[in-house]
Amino acid sequence: MKKLIITLTIVLALAACKGRNSGPLVKDSFSKSDSPMSGQVQGNQVKPVKADINIAPCEGCVTISKLLADKKSFSGKTIKVTGQVTKFLPQIMGKNWIHLQDGSEFEGGFDLTITTDQQVNVGDKMTFEGKITLDKDFGYGYFYAVLMEEGKIVK
Repeated sequence: MKKLIITLTIVLALAACKGRNSGPLVKDSFSKSDSPMSGQVQGNQVKPVKADINIAPCEGCVTISKLLADKKSFSGKTIKVTGQVTKFLPQIMGKNWIHLQDGSEFEGGFDLTITTDQQVNVGDKMTFEGKITLDKDFGYGYFYAVLMEEGKIVK
């Protein structure tokens, strides 16, 4: 009976296998969809995919492309950005993580990550105000060249 159970378990595992390098313990086994909500796997992180978005900045706002192009001048400053939420990750390290895009791009960069205590929905058009931090390294491959911290929704 024990041999039958082991044999059935192996057969079911092989039948469910998606091929070589798949399974829950393989880093690259999750979907590499082109959806802007899931992104593409790159190392330990999921690289965002540019969404088809074209949002004009609000009065006093900085576009994501301008922020990325001149990031050193914004370091440590509080700024406003307007865009569409393309990803929302709640309660990671005690913070909610938002990916925002406005349709602008600089040297392949088009996505701004924002930490906040507020809740949003993917697809929401929002304006955030927060402090810009450069070269933030959380370890384990999670490095942000530009990060907006303590973002607050503004109207």
